[in-house]
Amino acid sequence: MSNPRFRPAPLALAIAVFAASHALVPQAHAQALAAPVAIALPAQPLGSALNELARQARLQLMVAPELVAGKNAPAVSGTLTVREALDRLLSGSGLVATVDGSEVIVRRGLASGQETTLPAVKVTGQAGGDATSEGTASYGARAASLLKGSDSLKEIPQSVTVMTRQRIDDQKLLTVGDILMQTPGISKSVSFAGNHVYLSRGFDIRNYQVDGMPMGYRAQGGPGVAADTAMYDRIEVLRGAPGLLLGNGDPSGTVNMVRKRPLEEKQVDVTLQAGSWNNFRAEVDATGPLNESRTLRGRLVASYQDREYFYDISHSQQPFIYGVLEYDLTPQTTLAAGYRHQEYTLDGPDTLGVLPRSSDGSDLGLSRSTAIGPKWGESKKRVDEVFADVRHRFNERWTATVSASYQESAWDGVSMLYNGTINPATGTGAFIYPYIGSDSYANTGLDANVTGRFDWFGREHKLMFGANRLVERSNGKSWNGFADRIALDLSNPNQVGWSEPTGYTRTISSDKTTSEGIYGNIHLQVADSWKVIAGGRVSWYEYKSRTNGVNAAPITQDHEFSPYAAVLYDINPQWTLYGSYADIFKPQSSYKTADGKALDPAVGSNYELGIKGSLFNDKLNTSFALFHIIQDNRYQVDPDYPTACPASPTGGSCYVNGGKVESKGLEAELNGQILPGWEAQFGYTYNEQTYLRDRDSTGNASSNEGKKFSGSTPRHIFRAYSSYRLPGEWSRLTLGGGVSAQSGLSYSNSAGVTWSQKGYAVWNAFARYQIDPVWSVALNVNNLFDRSHYVDNANQVYGEPRAALLTLRGHF
Repeated sequence: MSNPRFRPAPLALAIAVFAASHALVPQAHAQALAAPVAIALPAQPLGSALNELARQARLQLMVAPELVAGKNAPAVSGTLTVREALDRLLSGSGLVATVDGSEVIVRRGLASGQETTLPAVKVTGQAGGDATSEGTASYGARAASLLKGSDSLKEIPQSVTVMTRQRIDDQKLLTVGDILMQTPGISKSVSFAGNHVYLSRGFDIRNYQVDGMPMGYRAQGGPGVAADTAMYDRIEVLRGAPGLLLGNGDPSGTVNMVRKRPLEEKQVDVTLQAGSWNNFRAEVDATGPLNESRTLRGRLVASYQDREYFYDISHSQQPFIYGVLEYDLTPQTTLAAGYRHQEYTLDGPDTLGVLPRSSDGSDLGLSRSTAIGPKWGESKKRVDEVFADVRHRFNERWTATVSASYQESAWDGVSMLYNGTINPATGTGAFIYPYIGSDSYANTGLDANVTGRFDWFGREHKLMFGANRLVERSNGKSWNGFADRIALDLSNPNQVGWSEPTGYTRTISSDKTTSEGIYGNIHLQVADSWKVIAGGRVSWYEYKSRTNGVNAAPITQDHEFSPYAAVLYDINPQWTLYGSYADIFKPQSSYKTADGKALDPAVGSNYELGIKGSLFNDKLNTSFALFHIIQDNRYQVDPDYPTACPASPTGGSCYVNGGKVESKGLEAELNGQILPGWEAQFGYTYNEQTYLRDRDSTGNASSNEGKKFSGSTPRHIFRAYSSYRLPGEWSRLTLGGGVSAQSGLSYSNSAGVTWSQKGYAVWNAFARYQIDPVWSVALNVNNLFDRSHYVDNANQVYGEPRAALLTLRGHF
């Protein structure tokens, strides 16, 4: 952290700006509430009418359910202030409303001389400390569930971003990949068939969770099947080493995908969409109680998408269904079980827009509509998933949860792939060869944990402990006709003369990865303003593989300990300083030393120092962090045995521990409600990565040493998105938009040829109009200025050109 770029002045300035704006916000809230707005409420139950008014006027409503039970509200419409609308709704009900900032508290009217004791209050649509984002109409999260509980972002001493349901809906982010590419600090490494890898702080993210349970890399969707976000309430992204939560991997982070659950009130959403390149989608989301006592609740989400793409000849169909039931076995115990089925059928080449690159590093300048591959190409993929969990609340302070999930996915495809590079002068040099393949995957996850609070020495503390296990299996068959390759003709990339492949080299492979461990941490409130967190995880890991009937040596790691520690200091109720340490190990036991021993794992250590703020009655989250990551003990070729390792029966290299890389930088983020009706998210990341120590087979410094180790991670990433609901007579209209900008990327091969992509900014915009209390219509335009750019560092994948999407939504 000695880099002179890291100076405290920007942080002090940010604090001063937020403090000044915080002082002005109560006045802004009062002005906004006093302004007349267009209100349209039909006659309905009083509770529903108050909820709808809160949604239309962007308010937080607090009302005890028993106060409104059995009461009805009259129809209210016109241009009214919030106060006027409340008075009309509550007329004759015996209830009154108090407006405090953007909060509305409804209580019984009091006769003269009565005590002013309020009844128990329930926060409608806010669920108290619950992390659920649905219904909050906000880009800011109240809490995150990454650490098995429901912790405010201020309590988590690492960089965390929560993409809420409102943000997902506004920008029409339909896949987890869409969401990640709008998340601060995340970049992408592209691949054929859509199996992209996302990165944080220069390292691959291969650890994904569902409802806080580790489910592996394929949890984001399976073999190229992007998980449909219609099933999720929110996506939580932690950046930095996640060793407390997951057994092994890089110090990149983790993504927690939190499923929607049934609601206690009936609700149906219907969505119809039509967009550029014949992109059509329909979606329905229905939820509510299934018995009179409301102890049984259900939810069903289904969608169907039929679309073409900006590149030639590809067409896909994507049906999806998700269902979940919740049953209260007792007032303290809830059982939930659900199922998901998703399909993806692609007609056309399975390269999904990936293009060949030049032989000299220049841009080939191919049309953005170019696709390489035959029209007869086809790919079929599916995912089936079942899950269940039981949550028992011992009392208001202690909860135990047991979860299980099984995901099965499969892929079958036939196409043509290519290899080689193109000579720009002649247009030759790359070759096409036929390919057929099929893969199946099965992931089984189990997790059990206990969370709670306890008193000790006059203070309240928190404890979390548990255990989990993940088993990932895969079976694959592939045939390629590399020997039958033909020259690629760029003037006819979908050449009619290509025939479906025959006569291939055959490969049959399978593997099994088992990750399991016990984990826990304790939050000690050591003083009024000081908190210390200590914990860790003990992990076991095993990887077995088999190719064409031959078993490879297993890769194992036993009782590997990953510590976790942090200190937090509350400057005041709004601001918290923190410092934290976390690490994670990466198994390397497949690499053997000269005496036949397995290498020690590489360990990625994440040091982080930051400040987090929760402003404007917890509606606006802010954070600023400095991070420094060291991954040490990476494998290196043993210079004494570079080609003839005595420990290997087939020769090859021996290895030693010794490689070392560094990633450091800063992150700043703001998300949530700035003013009533104005939601925003802004995030900036600066990241430098370097090979600190890297040796070649002779033991000398390699050409990598001192260079950047992640070609897919920009040094600068800025992402912003905002929406604003207009006041007064224009309150039916919401306008918004944002930008995703990054600095340039480059990639160099072993021959020293370098491909590069300049920095770029892509702007998006949307407008939504509330036709009536039920129906709304929205128009989203992505890449508003039609910026031509590549999304990878090797000039192989174009970003999508300008595209429009029209959405009609009904909320019943």
